[in-house]
Amino acid sequence: MTARPTPSLLSTRDLGKAYAGTGWRRGTPRTVLAGIELAVAAEECVALIGRSGSGKSTLARLLLGLERPDAGAVRFRGQDLAGLDRAGQRRFRAAVQMVLQDPLSAVNPRHDIGRIVAEPLRHLTDLPAAERVARVGAMLSLVGLDPASSGRLPGQLSGGQVQRVGLARALATRPALVVLDEAVSNLDAPLQVEILDRLAALRRQQGTAFLLVTHDVRLARRFADRVLVLEGGRIVDAAPCRPRLDLTHPAARALVDAVLPAYPEGAR
Repeated sequence: MTARPTPSLLSTRDLGKAYAGTGWRRGTPRTVLAGIELAVAAEECVALIGRSGSGKSTLARLLLGLERPDAGAVRFRGQDLAGLDRAGQRRFRAAVQMVLQDPLSAVNPRHDIGRIVAEPLRHLTDLPAAERVARVGAMLSLVGLDPASSGRLPGQLSGGQVQRVGLARALATRPALVVLDEAVSNLDAPLQVEILDRLAALRRQQGTAFLLVTHDVRLARRFADRVLVLEGGRIVDAAPCRPRLDLTHPAARALVDAVLPAYPEGAR
């Protein structure tokens, strides 16, 4: 008997994006993404790797519906994001969350962390106030923060603690998919590992899917099931992470070779 293919949670079809030129190129469109085909299944972790300027963050914004593509489509559970009505958009926002690279720019410095984590619950769910308070405490504990610290302001926390707040906020609605856009790249190596291990545990417990957007092959290999390589706005290589990450495109090999000393002999 042939196994049925796992249905996609989030997928794209021939996705493209261009921006108007600036300076002497004013009016000339600059293609940032072209022909992007990808799919993330429920409970799967996919890493999207590429050097700076390859189009990773632009693709993340398109997947989240923060920008509209110029070509192709993004589908969530088989439905085109462009066709969602207001109620559908609200459900999508609750089901797909994002954590950004710069934690301080992603939070309101005047709000305490309890309010920051509760914000998506207020706008995207119908949870009563008492349940929102309980959920906030549970999310803070999940990312390694003391729930008793919910009254503190972001300026009273370290950068790593603020990034944990951002993770707690993204996880508060119990999303089906979380996009991590260089979300741990500004943290030191032990904290990167700790946070990714916590997210891996969450994935096992709740079936959350992740899309890790990064330039760091080490993080991708540690956390993801498979890797997609973006170069010049196109996916140029793909490979499972285990038993070994076997990438062949020159752009992919350059990313691997950049962290070669971190790999034990034969571990690549």
